[in-house]
Amino acid sequence: MSKPAAIYLTELDLTRLENAAARAGNSSPLADLVDNLIARANVVPGNKIPADVVTMNSVVRVVDDAGAEQEWTLVYPEEANVASAKLSVLSPMGAALLGARAGKSIKYSSPNGAQHSLRIERIAFQPEASGQHTL
Repeated sequence: MSKPAAIYLTELDLTRLENAAARAGNSSPLADLVDNLIARANVVPGNKIPADVVTMNSVVRVVDDAGAEQEWTLVYPEEANVASAKLSVLSPMGAALLGARAGKSIKYSSPNGAQHSLRIERIAFQPEASGQHTL
C-alpha cells in the first residue's frame, strides 16, 4: 500500500482541528482524521502557506471522473451544508481535499466503499492568500 501524499496545513487549521478532536473524544472519527493529517502534514504559519493549497474555508473547484465540475467551500463539521456547497472536512472528500494542491488529483472512498477521484482545477478563494489568517 502506498503512503498518502504529504500535505500542507496551517498552524491555525491544525490547532482548530486538534481542539475539535479533543471535544469529540479520542475514539471519534475526527481524532483519527487529525492523527492522519499530523502524520502527513507540513505545518506552516498561515502567512507561509502556498496559495495553491486547500486550507479550511477555501473555495475549491473540482472536476470528477465524468467531467462534472463542482465548487465547494471546505468547512468545519458544524458549518457543513451540502445545499450551500459547504463541505465538511470530516467527509471523505473533504478530508482528501484538505492540504492538497491545485492541479493535483485526489482519491477517496465514499461511505459505501466506492472509489472516487477528483482533480482540483483551481482554488477560487483561500483565506490566507487573501490576508485573512484568522478565518
